[in-house]
Amino acid sequence: MLNMEIMVDNFFGILSVVPQTVALAITIFILSVLIGTAMALVQEYNVPVLKQVVMLFKLFLRGTPLIVFIFIMYYSLPSIIGYFTGLLNLDYNANNISPVVILIVAVSLTVSSFQAETIRGSFLSVSYGQIEAARSLGYTPFQAFKRIITPQALVEALPEFGSAFLVVMKAISLGFMITVVDIFAEARLIAASNSYYVEAFVVAALMYWGVAALVVKLTGKYESYLVSRT
Repeated sequence: MLNMEIMVDNFFGILSVVPQTVALAITIFILSVLIGTAMALVQEYNVPVLKQVVMLFKLFLRGTPLIVFIFIMYYSLPSIIGYFTGLLNLDYNANNISPVVILIVAVSLTVSSFQAETIRGSFLSVSYGQIEAARSLGYTPFQAFKRIITPQALVEALPEFGSAFLVVMKAISLGFMITVVDIFAEARLIAASNSYYVEAFVVAALMYWGVAALVVKLTGKYESYLVSRT
């Protein structure tokens, strides 16, 4: 049987790291969408050279286990940053870079490779006839993209964005390998201190479930709002 008293204590202990975990997930999600959008646009508009680079980049990230890429970034990112700061004559010790920053970079780049496909697919879902109609009405390419393509593409992509955010939430749990403390890492630390492992991980699972339920609800409401406006 589960020890309810221990679970209550664990609940408040783990709850303390939920805000920073969600903030980290939001940061990574936003960056992954921005990077994914850039990659999708490069492919959609067939930018020479960059398109091939993006395709190789996506293939590498999608084929590499996230934990492997996190360690690649953990051991190489300080050197990469140090190289560029040296070129720019900046006084910065890259070896002091926070593991949180490394996790953000690694997960953002990995998730962006999947986001790019979601975004590209949502762009393609908008019929070319609507774009032609916008042009006949005098819309510039940017205006057509902003007022015609983006609203409809967002409706198509929103469910996938909600799922992507939950993937990010779970991916962050791998950060404990490089000393980043999130919901899972805090549960491990608490369990190690009192030896009630099942209770700690059940509470952590409930925390993830609560965040997932909230994200699904908010995504559904926003999707209904967008549908009503398009």
